[in-house]
Amino acid sequence: MCYQLIELYSACRCLYYQHAVDRCAAYGRPGHGIQQKTILVGYACSEHTSHAPGGYDYSNPHYSDSGYYSGRSSRSSRGHYR
Repeated sequence: MCYQLIELYSACRCLYYQHAVDRCAAYGRPGHGIQQKTILVGYACSEHTSHAPGGYDYSNPHYSDSGYYSGRSSRSSRGHYR
């Protein structure tokens, strides 16, 4: 089976990169297809990173910070983990 890897941005689903077909011995024979595998990369493309009129603002996600290792964490910043 031939495979082709397609990389899409995870938020907007725009194309990041389309890889060449990884050909098998049956490539080019009638009825032989190419199975596409899609993986999500990054967050949003440059076109969707800034707010566009009438569009979704991918640069401002609507989920909160988990607080883990950030400024919103309730733990003291003086504590060190080993």
